[in-house]
Parts: sequence; structure tokens; C-alpha cells
Amino acid sequence: MAAIFIGVLVTVTSVIFIIRATLILVGYLKDPIIRTFSEYGPREKLYMPGQQLLLWGGVLSFCTGVWATPYAGLSATLTTFGILMVVVVAIGYTYAEQVEKIHLKILKYPLWYHDLRERTTRYERRRIGYMWLHLPLRARLAYNSSDSMFMVWADFVIMGTIREEEANPREEEHFYTGH
Repeated sequence: MAAIFIGVLVTVTSVIFIIRATLILVGYLKDPIIRTFSEYGPREKLYMPGQQLLLWGGVLSFCTGVWATPYAGLSATLTTFGILMVVVVAIGYTYAEQVEKIHLKILKYPLWYHDLRERTTRYERRRIGYMWLHLPLRARLAYNSSDSMFMVWADFVIMGTIREEEANPREEEHFYTGH
């Protein structure tokens, strides 16, 4: 009884995460991608929703193969395919830099993400990420559903971004200090 419950739970979870990965890939869910903008580190990671889709597709394929045990040929095929998909994803996480190059050539979705990466700096994307966290839920839902509204909002954030630079002593002598 517990094995059936765990099997149903894993199957339902994989279906939910496949739907989530599809929404991210299509561009209707921006939260997971924008949250990666605010991360610090030596290099910025490319968000790859294709890997998540492959992972959860592999888990669903494996679960379907387990559920289809009365049909030996179908069960073995689905289970093997699921395991192979999970192994491909594991290799992709291990060699992330090479997979990012392949991912950029093959999968240009979501379009808004690649457009934003091409026309902004890492600093500007970080500011967009932090400003996204401060948006109310209704505004986030509106920007999730409309790429054009999101791009207008992102342009406003970019325009409001002032890059802090080191003070130049030559520029300071032009300001009146009151002395």
C-alpha cells in the first residue's frame, strides 16, 4: 500500500513540475528565472528550463514504465528511456558550461529571457532581480502573463539604475563644498 502511495505521489509531482517547466519555457512563469538574477558568484549561470523538462519527463517516463508492468515491452522501454533522460540531465549538471553553449544554440526559449540577457549587463539584471522581489503579487502576475509589460517594467528599472563608480578626484573639485 505504501509503495502505491509513493508511486502516485512521485507521478503527480513529476506532472506538476513538467507543467511548471513548460510554463517557464513558454514564458508565463518568470519567478524562477528572475530569482537567479540576484545571485552572486564568480560567473552568472544561464537558466536552462530544458534540463528541468528533461529531468521531470524522465521521472514521469520511469513512473509510467513502472505503472505499465503488465505490458513487458512497453514497461521496459519507458523505464529505460526515463533512466537515460535522468542520466543525460545528470551529465548536463556535471558539465554545465558546455551544456550552456549547446543550450543557447538549440533552445532560445523563453524569448524574453534571452532578449533581456543580450541587452542588459549583469548589474542591471541583478537590480531587476531585487526589484522583482519587492513587487506586489498582483504586479508579478500581470508581468508574468505579458512579456511586453514586463519589458517596459524592466526598462524602467534599467533607467532607474545608477551604477556606483569610484570617486574621481578631478570631478570632485568642480563641486562647491561650502568652504
